[in-house]
Amino acid sequence: MSFTIDGATWDVPCKIEREAEMTASEISGMMLDKTYFNDVIGTYMRYTVSLAVPFGQESDYYELYEVLTDPVAYHTIVLPYNQSNLTLNARIEVVSDEYVRTPGDGRYWRGTTFEAIAVTPTKTYTLDEAIDAGMPALPDVSTPSTGDTYTYNGETWEITDYDDADGTRY
Repeated sequence: MSFTIDGATWDVPCKIEREAEMTASEISGMMLDKTYFNDVIGTYMRYTVSLAVPFGQESDYYELYEVLTDPVAYHTIVLPYNQSNLTLNARIEVVSDEYVRTPGDGRYWRGTTFEAIAVTPTKTYTLDEAIDAGMPALPDVSTPSTGDTYTYNGETWEITDYDDADGTRY
């Protein structure tokens, strides 16, 4: 089985497990009528990859270990998903393995495992799906400015920026 990290394909024997986490926002919770309001931000994927390093391919393993332990914000990883592949930006928080000595002074690493945790959701509501579900329609704006107005025209958000009139005399 193979997977890709930052454009390099690693064709190594491995076991891949996946977990989908539907993450709720901070406004989720119990309502006064005792129903649970679940404001889902999106689905975040988490993959656990357990490698088997065959004898004779240790140098490939060492190279992969160096890639995985690079202190970067995230890696672009391609992993299996249903009958296709999923490309995601994922952080690697822990890489674990085990050092073994064998008779005859043999030494090698085995049991290598790492988790790839998506930094962005792989599934989210579209605006129309959110409105259909009774959610408030809000623009996806991370840095709004004072005076901005947002109008949904049925397909996209139109942003209008009005000048600050605090110092204007009328």
